[in-house]
This record gives sequence, C-alpha cells and structure tokens, in this order.
Amino acid sequence: SADDLVRYHGKMTIIDGRVLHLYGFNFTGLDIAKSRSFGLITKNEKLVAEAQKLFEADFERQPYLPANGRFVVSPENARERLARFIKGARRQLLIYDPKLSDDSMLRLITARQKAGVELKIIGEVEDKWNLKYEKFPGKHLHIRAIIRDGRRAFIGSQSLRKLELEKRREVGIIVTDRAMVREMKEVFERDWAQTDSGKKEHDSGKKEQKKGKKQAA
Repeated sequence: SADDLVRYHGKMTIIDGRVLHLYGFNFTGLDIAKSRSFGLITKNEKLVAEAQKLFEADFERQPYLPANGRFVVSPENARERLARFIKGARRQLLIYDPKLSDDSMLRLITARQKAGVELKIIGEVEDKWNLKYEKFPGKHLHIRAIIRDGRRAFIGSQSLRKLELEKRREVGIIVTDRAMVREMKEVFERDWAQTDSGKKEHDSGKKEQKKGKKQAA
C-alpha cells in the first residue's frame, strides 16, 4: 500500500476488466469458514470501471478521484457517501459493524433513531452513546454492512471508525439489487433472532399471540 495510507484494507478482485468481486472478508480459513461476512459479484460496467480505475491509481501511486456515487472509497468519499446513506433512512437501519466509534456517524445514527427509525446493531458501540447493540451470536463477525429500509444496503471493508474512514484504503459498494438486499436482511434477522434482544422479542411476540387468542375466545 502507499505510504500516505495507514493500511490497505480493501478487498476486491477484478477479472478480465469485466467482473468485480468485492468482499467484506479475507481469504483465510477463519473468515471463509467461521465468520459472518458478505461479498458481492457484479458485472455492472460502471462499477467495474471505477474499481479498475482505483486499482490502477493505487498500483501506480497516483491520486484517485471517485466518479461513481455507489463506489465507496476511504479516504476519498466514504465519509460523505455513508453519511448520506444513513441520513436517507426512513424506517429501519440494520447494522453489522465490529466497532462503531466515529462521533459524526454515531450522531447521525442517533438522530435517525430519535426520528423514529428502527435501529438494530450487531457488533459493538462505544458505551458513551447509550445505543443498544448485540454481539454477534456466532464465532466471529468480519463484515461492515448497513441495510436501509429493506431496499438498499452497503457492503464494504470500512467500519464507522475515524481511522477507517479517513486514513486507510477501504472499499465498499452501495447495493441496489432488491433480491440481494432482501437476502442480506434475512441473514441479519436470523442472526438477530439468536441474540438476547431477539430472543426477548420472540418471547414477547408469543405472549401477545396467546393474549390475543384468549381475548378472541
């Protein structure tokens, strides 16, 4: 990685200039077999071209100028793009993130929750924010993803941390494919159901069902 970046943490593969693989995981046994993560494969010509441009700029140690709003790159446009993405939530934010700590991003998330947006976080948040979160119920969490209103999603390598937004090369994509977003949401909901909060919600739902049956009788 270049000397001006603390670390190169992006994970992507470009095949023949036609197909882009973008991952939230590393090619390790732990990540592939025992960790929760996501990846995507796209033939979208604009996204593939943008990824190719980024790779070539980094390879040649040249500046990279982002030109695709769905291609989220730290440090160039990640903060602005992810802030806009979070602000756009109207009903629900489902977040996977091992460690949320960026003050600006957490203020935005808190503001959306206060505005009535349902918020569920699997990962960890600094205690000072008083935001409820649940630790991943499996062995290891190695994905940074945000599912917004069940219609859009973000997948990438950058946590909502100042270092990863501003000092490291990180790469992500805003997902618009409804089928993929739906599948990501289903995975999140299955994971959430195994957390303490998810189990309490399930038990509460069963009690409400029983109460409703008694009233109907």
